[in-house]
Amino acid sequence: MPTLEVRGVEIAWRERGQGAPVLLIHETAATSAVWDPLAEALATEFHAIAYDRRGWGGSSEPDDYRRTTIEEQSEDAAALIEATAGGPAVVCGAGLGGVIALDLLLRRSDVVAGAVLIEPTLLQLTPLATEALSEDRHRIEIAAGNRENVIDVFLSGALPALGPGVARTPEATAAAARDRPGSVLAELGIPAGWRMPLPRLESADRPSAVVTAASTPPLLQEAAQALGARLAQASAREVSSPQPPPHVGAAAEVASIVSEVSP
Repeated sequence: MPTLEVRGVEIAWRERGQGAPVLLIHETAATSAVWDPLAEALATEFHAIAYDRRGWGGSSEPDDYRRTTIEEQSEDAAALIEATAGGPAVVCGAGLGGVIALDLLLRRSDVVAGAVLIEPTLLQLTPLATEALSEDRHRIEIAAGNRENVIDVFLSGALPALGPGVARTPEATAAAARDRPGSVLAELGIPAGWRMPLPRLESADRPSAVVTAASTPPLLQEAAQALGARLAQASAREVSSPQPPPHVGAAAEVASIVSEVSP
């Protein structure tokens, strides 16, 4: 995989196909490999660029990597678009990657042609978020002192607010969490700390789609509905995904949605 130096880290990516660029941004506890089914579906029409976010897969992380931010993550993505896409790209993100894609849409629309937001972890838009996050932090405190214990709790799905839907991640992909536990800890809860520019949601000037499936956990369903109601030029889409998550189990449907938001 080629790499790009971005603000002190090496970002590794893979690409497939030719045409309009689509940047694929993976969730926590995953690598760019999670996008293989979708990248294959896109490659007949698009230039699909899937990358390992900082701290995952073939990408490096800063020394003493303990915390990141949505803005830091989206600047990594913007730098990759500028270096590889040759123009604005459709940004397609899942989970935390969906929040990163949304931040790009709102703050860096100069590099964004459209956005597909798959189960974005924006629980601060839901009334139950505060209580759920508090309960999850308590579970983390109980497991604290042993990094492996925290990762076990995370992967088990016992953190429905800090790790919503992670138990549905394919096992081969979830192994990334055990390989890079520090990256899991650095990302836990960062969407809640994102300085979301709420007024910009109503003035977004690029087409987007908020994607869920029948298997999407209730908290993520509620967050997706709240986002879809606020985000200008957004459509809500539910795909038929026999195997969760949606971008794995319904790659062809998601590829069709990418085509719809692409100019």
